[in-house]
Amino acid sequence: MEATIQKAIDLQRKLHRIPEASGCERETKKALIEFLNAESDLEIIDCGKWFYAAHREDDAEEGVALRADMDAVTGADGKPFHGCGHDGHSSVMAALAASIKGEKLGKNLFFLFQHAEETGAGGAECCEIFNREKIDAIYGFHNCPGFPAGTVLLLHDTFACASKGLILRFEGCQTHAAHPENGRNPIFPMAAFFESWQALTDPKNYAGLVLATPVCFTAGSRSFGVAAGSGEIDLTLRAWYDADLEKLVRLCTETAGTLTDKAGIRLSVSEQDVFPATVNAPALYGKVEAAAQKAGLSTMTPAEPFRWSEDFGRYGARCPAFFCGIGAGEEAAGLHTPDYRWHDEVTDAALRLFSALIRI
Repeated sequence: MEATIQKAIDLQRKLHRIPEASGCERETKKALIEFLNAESDLEIIDCGKWFYAAHREDDAEEGVALRADMDAVTGADGKPFHGCGHDGHSSVMAALAASIKGEKLGKNLFFLFQHAEETGAGGAECCEIFNREKIDAIYGFHNCPGFPAGTVLLLHDTFACASKGLILRFEGCQTHAAHPENGRNPIFPMAAFFESWQALTDPKNYAGLVLATPVCFTAGSRSFGVAAGSGEIDLTLRAWYDADLEKLVRLCTETAGTLTDKAGIRLSVSEQDVFPATVNAPALYGKVEAAAQKAGLSTMTPAEPFRWSEDFGRYGARCPAFFCGIGAGEEAAGLHTPDYRWHDEVTDAALRLFSALIRI
């Protein structure tokens, strides 16, 4: 195991030096395939932007997939950097794949290396694997700063929130600022929309936590002779449950529609970065818990689902799925922050956990 852990650490450091944005993971993919070709005896199935490595046994009745993501986030300088730990996730799964060389495990294993997790696009595309292979369960993990290093984080039901970006576009009519009565200024219904904020997110209307976060507000331009004619509100909406998220989307859209109708302004609505909730299959909880115990790892249950989103939720719609966390340290810098870094304790714990899991 120690040799496997060191291989993963070395690979993570290599991947860390070549971060690539979502959908552009060419060098990362190449490095991972080169590692697997050199270190494993697995079949590599290249699917374009993503790939998977297959361990097949003639008499296997069970198919298990293990997923890793490989894209990077954008830093404050506008350049990609591994501020979420996907380099670590991929290095763990690649090293695990190499460690089973020549073994007979009584099951088929598929190591899925996914692109574009940060935008929510990759998981949907990688669901093609279910059309190609018989997969009975899929597992994944995320490193989690703020929790004891090496601790396995287990949650029943929702692990990470559903979320989406909601874009509300307000189209009125521009006019001279000296004659505002001749135009239809969208700023007034846009402002009124935020007056409804408390009602839109009232907890009594939902089964679990919901959040609506304004991320951008634009209207008109700095031209003092012109009254604004168009504007846009961009929101990130999230919820513990998919049904609550859809209800929040509906309420936001209906509220904006009522306000624009009164103001004689046209509303258009679009969505992007859509993530379903990552929900754990009850039948797999005991297996992961048993694997942690077998590996000698501590477990804990966070107080609530993680507020960030994970497109691993796409896989749960196709087969039983389970996603867990590995603590990166209680004082570790948060995900996506400038000070974030990968911790080797996560590599150690994740490899021990999944090594035990594939042998249960």
